[in-house]
Amino acid sequence: MSEEQTSEISLKEIDMDHLENVEENREAVEFRVKLSGVPTEVWRNEFNQSYLHMQHTLKPPLRLEGDVLYVIFLPRYVGELAGFFDFLAGVLKVSNAEAHRTADLHTSSAQEKQKTDFREALRVITLPT
Repeated sequence: MSEEQTSEISLKEIDMDHLENVEENREAVEFRVKLSGVPTEVWRNEFNQSYLHMQHTLKPPLRLEGDVLYVIFLPRYVGELAGFFDFLAGVLKVSNAEAHRTADLHTSSAQEKQKTDFREALRVITLPT
């Protein structure tokens, strides 16, 4: 397993110099959050799925490019920003764990353990007559 596959991604900093108007929604602004590293494709997929499926009351549109998250936010919900960042940190935690799990599944020792566990499950099956 390479270091790239197991790197933990975390929220690093908010880019205070980038606050842009959003052309498609005059009420919205876009800001950037720098991550601790450039995620792998596996991590990116896990992140997208986690963000989509994890429950939270406020999930603004965002996109991930390199090591930067671009978030579109409505300033009228400024009171919800801290809760959103807590949620986002949770999404990153799940993404890290799932990316590790996926990488582990691709190691030969993990595949052998999976076969051993499956073999044990087969061993206790009583076939119907």
